[in-house]
Amino acid sequence: MSALTKTINMFLLSVVIMALLVVVILGFMLGIGHPLPWVIIVVLIIIPVIHDKLIKKRCLVWHSSMATGIELVDNDHKQLINLINKFQEATEFNISEQKIHQALDEVVNYTKYHFHREEALMRINHYPAFEAHQQQHQQMIDKISHYIGEYKTDKSLAIDHVLHFLQTWLIKHIKGSDQEYVPYLTITSLPAEMMQGEEDV
Repeated sequence: MSALTKTINMFLLSVVIMALLVVVILGFMLGIGHPLPWVIIVVLIIIPVIHDKLIKKRCLVWHSSMATGIELVDNDHKQLINLINKFQEATEFNISEQKIHQALDEVVNYTKYHFHREEALMRINHYPAFEAHQQQHQQMIDKISHYIGEYKTDKSLAIDHVLHFLQTWLIKHIKGSDQEYVPYLTITSLPAEMMQGEEDV
């Protein structure tokens, strides 16, 4: 959904809410016991709840089918899902461009951090398809970089591309390629020196 469409939707929602408020005021002129204003008040209470549920419905949700059984990897994946959802909320509610950038930076930085940790685990365990998996990671980073470059020419379109790409790529990768290395990862934690900088991400 483009930024223009989101803006129009928010404007229309605001107009509907204002119109309903006017109906409530006029309804009370019919008398405090008249059901019309009370029905409208209930509708006004329900609108934000429905709006919130519709947005959350578009968010990524962690499912047990995504689990690798490797705590470090699963925790990273859960954090990535949280950050992508945070980025979606930033774009959905049309908050400041700075906040959208900040949310996107968090996703990209944590994705790189996760890839580094995942690749370290694969190296330690001598995963035979390491290079192919690492190439997938690099392609993903390259694609995001491309969309971020697009952002300079068409902000709304590029952000929508990034969000869609992140959501679809992450789920496909977690349920596909990441499951392939699980049988090979007998060592499932990283040495302390390889965990340095974790608190800075």
